[in-house]
Amino acid sequence: MKVFLCCLVCRFVHFVLQKLGRGATTLPGRVALKVKRNVLTDLSKDVKVIIVTGTNGKTTSCRIIEEGLKAAGKTYFINKSGANLITGITSSFIMNSTIMGKRKYEYAIVECDENAFREVSRYIRADVVLVTNVFRDQLDRYGEVTHTLNAIKESVKNLPNAVICLDADCSLTYSMSKEIPNKIVTFGVNVPFDSNAKAPEISDAKYCIFCKNEYDYTYHTYGHLGGFKCRNCGYSRPNPDFAVTSVAELKQNHSVVVASFNGSEYIVKVNIGGAYNVYNAIGCASALSSFGIDDKTIIKALEGFNGAFGRMEQFDCGDNKINIILVKNPAGFSQTMNFLKSIDDDFTMILSLNDNAADGRDISWIWDVDFAGIFDRENVKEIYVSGKRCYDMAIRVKYEGVGSREIKVIENEDYDRLVDIASQQGRDVYIVPTYTSMMTMRPTIAKRLGGKDFWE
Repeated sequence: MKVFLCCLVCRFVHFVLQKLGRGATTLPGRVALKVKRNVLTDLSKDVKVIIVTGTNGKTTSCRIIEEGLKAAGKTYFINKSGANLITGITSSFIMNSTIMGKRKYEYAIVECDENAFREVSRYIRADVVLVTNVFRDQLDRYGEVTHTLNAIKESVKNLPNAVICLDADCSLTYSMSKEIPNKIVTFGVNVPFDSNAKAPEISDAKYCIFCKNEYDYTYHTYGHLGGFKCRNCGYSRPNPDFAVTSVAELKQNHSVVVASFNGSEYIVKVNIGGAYNVYNAIGCASALSSFGIDDKTIIKALEGFNGAFGRMEQFDCGDNKINIILVKNPAGFSQTMNFLKSIDDDFTMILSLNDNAADGRDISWIWDVDFAGIFDRENVKEIYVSGKRCYDMAIRVKYEGVGSREIKVIENEDYDRLVDIASQQGRDVYIVPTYTSMMTMRPTIAKRLGGKDFWE
C-alpha cells in the first residue's frame, strides 16, 4: 500500500511541477521518500540495474550505455537529467514504474553521486557498477580523494553480487580490487595520448595508496592516470580486460582508436572529441559487455553517440557552433584546455565560474588548472569570463598571461547577454562553465537556438 502511495504522490508532485515549467527531477522523490524510505528496494527488485559513479564522466558514460542498450533493442530508463542523489534516483524509478510500483522496463541506467552511493547501495540491488575514476573534486563537499574512494568502496561492499568495472589506469580506483570480493572487469588506455606527456605538477595520487612510496610511471595519459607502478610493494596497473591499444586520431569531434575487448581487437571511432571521452568509451564497453551486450553492438553505440547535455553539447548558430563543455574540478578543466588546444580553427572562449553549493563554495581549485599553452594559440581570438565569480576567473586567466587580448567580463550572470555575444562572433564559441552556471545558462541557449530541456 505504501509503494502505491509513494507512486501516487510522486506523480502528482511531478505533474504540478511540469505544469509550472519546472524539471521535477528531485522534489517528487523527496516527497516519496517521506512516505517510504526504502521504496527503492521495491521498485528496483525486478530491474537489471547499472550504476555509474566516479568523479568525472558519469553523465556521458550513462548516455553511451543508453545508446548501447538502445542499439541492442533493450527496454530501459535513465535518470537523464543528471539528478544523481537518492531523491532524483527515486523520482526516476517511480516515474518509470507502474502506479503500483511494478517494473515497466527491463534495465535501469543510474547515474549516482559518489557520496549518495552509500545510501543508494543499501536499497538497490545493482547488477553492474561502473566506476569511472577518482579525482580531487569540490573540497567542501567531497574532502580529499581518499574520502571519495572510501565512499565508493563502502557502497560497493553493499553489492557483493555486482560486477564492478574499474579504471585500471587510476591507482586510486583500481585499489578497490584488492579489498572487495566482487567480480572485477578492468578498462584502460595502454598508450599515452601525447608521447611527450609528463607527470602533472599537482597529482591527486603521487604516492602508493598501500605503502606511501612514490609511484613510477611508464607513461601518463592525463592527471594521475597511466602506467603506474610501486617499486616498494609491487602494486601496479594491470593489463586491462578492455583496452585502447593505440590512438590513430584524436580530433575535435571524434577519436579513432584500436581497442581490445577481452582480447578481440577492433578499429573504433568514438563519436565525440577529447581524450577523457576515450576513457568514457572504453569504460562503457566494459560495462555493456558485463550486461551481455555483444561487441558489434557496443561498437555501434560508441560510433553513434552524440553527447550529453552540457558535455560537448553543440548548438547551431548560423554557420557556426556554440559548444558547452562542463567542468567541475582541476583535472576535467585541464583536459578541456588540452582539448581546445587541438582545435585549429578560430574560436572564442567563454569561461563561467559559479560558487553555489552544487559547484563547491571553495574556488581555489581554479589555480590548479593547467592552462599552459592555450593562450599562446593565435586562433583563440577573444576571451570572456562570466558567472558569479567572474572576476576571480578573470584574475586567474590574467595571471596565466593572455598576450595582447582583453579579458572581457559578463557581469551579473547575464546569460541573455552571453548568448547575444556568442551569437555575434561569426566563429565557433566554446563555453566552459561550472555546474550551476551551465544549468542556468543552458535553458537560455536552448530557447534562443533550439534544444531540448535538460530533463528530456
